Amino acid sequence: MEDYVIVVNRIEELQMISDRQELELIFDRAKRTIIGGQEVILVRENRDGKRDRFQAFSNERDFEEYRKQVFRFL
Repeated sequence: MEDYVIVVNRIEELQMISDRQELELIFDRAKRTIIGGQEVILVRENRDGKRDRFQAFSNERDFEEYRKQVFRFL
């Protein structure tokens, strides 16, 4: 299994349209990645398509805190 990359621009879009189902799919995949011993990496994609890494999670507790923050805005 390899690290799972989450593009936060996409997360923000899903928050704006309140697409809980798609968010749940993303977070379920990410959680399975952490359980499998890999990292979940948060990146922000700029207008040129370049991705800048700014945070990574390797344990469930920290990732769950991030998940709660995302769903708090829905």
